[in-house]
Amino acid sequence: MNARTKLRFIGGAILLFNLWLVGRYSIEGLPVLLLTFGFAIGYEYVVVRRAKEEITHDND
Repeated sequence: MNARTKLRFIGGAILLFNLWLVGRYSIEGLPVLLLTFGFAIGYEYVVVRRAKEEITHDND
């Protein structure tokens, strides 16, 4: 299992926690979008893509 897959599993766990928070505290509207889609998109672009770049540079 490569580093990007591990990072995506960690992101999925955090996303599940965010969804639990939404259900537990009955959050509605824009905060729900930020906790789900905002986190998922930000995590993919900031963390996972950066890991891909570092792996690519290490292999050179």
